[in-house]
Amino acid sequence: AASSTIGPIIPPSMPMIIAGTLTGLSVGRLFIAGAIPGVLLGIGLMIVAYFISKKRNYPKGEKVPRRLLLKEFFGAFWALMLTVLILYGIVGGFFSPTEAAMVACVYAVVVGMFVYKDLSVRDIPGLILEASITTASIIVLVGLANLFAWILTSEQIPQMVADFLLGITTNKVLIILMINVLLLFVGTFMETIAALLTLFPTLLAVALQVGIDPIHFSLIAVLNLMIGLTTPPVGVCLFVASSIGKISISRISRANMPFLAVSIFVLLLVSYIPALSTWLPNLLFGR
Repeated sequence: AASSTIGPIIPPSMPMIIAGTLTGLSVGRLFIAGAIPGVLLGIGLMIVAYFISKKRNYPKGEKVPRRLLLKEFFGAFWALMLTVLILYGIVGGFFSPTEAAMVACVYAVVVGMFVYKDLSVRDIPGLILEASITTASIIVLVGLANLFAWILTSEQIPQMVADFLLGITTNKVLIILMINVLLLFVGTFMETIAALLTLFPTLLAVALQVGIDPIHFSLIAVLNLMIGLTTPPVGVCLFVASSIGKISISRISRANMPFLAVSIFVLLLVSYIPALSTWLPNLLFGR
């Protein structure tokens, strides 16, 4: 459950695309901004997993021969290249996120049919149906989130939130801390995309008023919401893992606490060391 927070941080990332769409920020910059924090989060979780494994004396797996590693790598090469194609195409400015989705579909069909040969023409209608159902659910979610955002805007809730935060303090450190607490709380019970559509523009306006870099803030927001998915008592990923492993939610919540602590530690590092999320994009794209 804890490792599920890493995927949307390391590029390519759907939440980053949503954040870029909402703000007009470069999706390529947002993708690259997540690289270092994502690696830090992954390393932190691996360290926790290592010490827990040593403490509980989990059995070790057999050492994998180098020849088998190379064989498996080359076997997965064309599948791995899909991620590289999407990332390079968007970051390099060759196509937009929407066009990247189309390119990825064509690439996946070609590789599945002619390289791995585990996809046939008969499978395509079923795949289209599954993709349509998934897309429809996302569209419904986005539509409801937009409706909720419209209600909030019409009632001036975002402005009230902004005035409330800035009325307490204009100190950048405290503003970041309050936003972290708010987004962590929201992320425990609200779907990531819906939360971004509803809260992100308002909180970004607050962040800009106290001088927080928009790329830096975007990463803080996404990381908060992803960690919220694994935060007890109602983190969605905890319930999914509980259902799959047939383990009680209280037991899995206790087991998740060391991983959650490391995730929050990385969040604080990213929040208060802007260079972790801005250095690499500035290096590749310029300021």
